[in-house]
Amino acid sequence: MPNKDWYQRRLRDPFFLKAHRENFRSRAAYKLQEILEKYRLIKTGYSVLDLGAAPGSWTQVALEATGVTPTRQDSSAAPPGKERGRGLVIGIDLLEIEELPGAHLLKGDIRDKAMQAAIVNLAPRGFHCILSDMAPNTTGIHHADTSNSVDLIHLALDMCPTWLRPGGSFVAKLFEGAEYKELHTRAGRLFEFVKSFKPKASLSKSREIYLVCQNYRSEDKK
Repeated sequence: MPNKDWYQRRLRDPFFLKAHRENFRSRAAYKLQEILEKYRLIKTGYSVLDLGAAPGSWTQVALEATGVTPTRQDSSAAPPGKERGRGLVIGIDLLEIEELPGAHLLKGDIRDKAMQAAIVNLAPRGFHCILSDMAPNTTGIHHADTSNSVDLIHLALDMCPTWLRPGGSFVAKLFEGAEYKELHTRAGRLFEFVKSFKPKASLSKSREIYLVCQNYRSEDKK
């Protein structure tokens, strides 16, 4: 459970306070917002898959970007299956995610075949964009944490042939380490554009960066 120092640090964090004012579930929303503003990955009507979605702030951003829900303050937003636009947003996590009007939320592991089938059933034509904010349980051992982080991204990339449309985009958080070069090389075979990016909302002391990929080739060009 967070201690007093944790709360004091948060009260000095402008992104934490802004998230509270703007009804985002976490400050991570501003990381994705900055990425989308810079790279224009999601448009109205797009289909988006959010991996590691809990507590739901990236899903909130995706809902607005796709036009499924106009604003977080709009209490009249349509339920899943009756979205205002043509956009589709699916969020999945091992943890329970509190309901978000307009989003399809799943609890489970993406390595589970039944869960993979459920995602395909909801989006049989695939996704325009896959987001991954998945993170491993940290050990405090740098190499182990960076390796586990990159493994999660490889797992998500493994699913791109099933889930991502040709020309689609991919964003994933990772802890930068020695494994990053190999990951970047693999992503470069799969996508025409690959860039690492650190949003302003990322803590300065954090080693997290975001892998931004565009124009999926639909096959691994070895």
